[in-house]
Amino acid sequence: MGKYSLVITLGVMSVVSLIALQGQRMATDTQDRQSRREGQVIARQIARSGYNAVLSEARAVTDPDDDVSSIVSDVGTIKGSYEGGNYRAWLEKISPTAYKAVSEGKKIVADRVVKHKLGDNYADNNMVKVPTVDEPTILRAEFEQSMAGYCSAIYLQRIQPDTKPKNQPEPEMVFPPGNNRNGASATFEKVIQPGTKLNFILAVDADYHCEERGDTTVTVDSDFYEYTRESFSQDESDFEEMKEKPYTMIEETSAGYRVAFEDLIFEEKQLWDIKQNGYPESTNWNSKKETYGGDGWDKNDDGLRDLEDYGSLPDFSDQVLQTTLESPTEDEAEDGEVADG
Repeated sequence: MGKYSLVITLGVMSVVSLIALQGQRMATDTQDRQSRREGQVIARQIARSGYNAVLSEARAVTDPDDDVSSIVSDVGTIKGSYEGGNYRAWLEKISPTAYKAVSEGKKIVADRVVKHKLGDNYADNNMVKVPTVDEPTILRAEFEQSMAGYCSAIYLQRIQPDTKPKNQPEPEMVFPPGNNRNGASATFEKVIQPGTKLNFILAVDADYHCEERGDTTVTVDSDFYEYTRESFSQDESDFEEMKEKPYTMIEETSAGYRVAFEDLIFEEKQLWDIKQNGYPESTNWNSKKETYGGDGWDKNDDGLRDLEDYGSLPDFSDQVLQTTLESPTEDEAEDGEVADG
């Protein structure tokens, strides 16, 4: 019996030791996972600190006349420390008028490097230089290209300074519904006052019938349109914060702005990829890398992005406006209105 008792005792001790070892490992694993989770939270806070720092620097160095490339270059890369870790933050140009902030936070936890990155979401994180007039202005517009078969209209929303979004003027028509209008021109009927931001809107009737063709009474929210494409959106809680929308690309010219719309439906990440990287050699979308593979934009003789018709990918050549901003004549300034051009 003594030998059997010894065997049983040793077996029990082995089981107890094994359970204790497993418990110790589980406790260690739990502690390690908890440390990593805490590290991820801290790394995210560090990245947010860098994100805010680079935006503050952008606001500090920005001049009203600076273009986006100059802003990105002047800010450069910002480095700093926070909560026992460090960050690296910078700006990236994503269109002629917009840029985004990117920040990487890093924290060493239990001999492991924990990282977090902010700024990959173009839609939520972009900053934009909104077209703004600095003196009483008359807006004239002409279609440089209008090649798409879809019926559409162009509206202008005047975003006035020191005015809440709910009190802003409703979008007003510049071009009534139509299609294939190369060379067609119009003049916005009101004198635009200083400090007003210009939000160009494409309203699309996604068929080829265009039942309301030429009707100047159709409002931008009419059921006639399947969807609208705004150039920018205004934050309801922060009236000064504007975000560039994905379906429009605006470039400043010596006389005003060129406004290019994509009127077909694509994923937003596909639109942002083209806006940032230009047209690819192939039209195949790389879903893993989330890019068409463009390596930069070719420029036309005017130094603007050379827009072409690709059809099966976002090309921003469907509806392209050349706008000019002019000082009103004495009669126009007095009346505050002009006739259609």
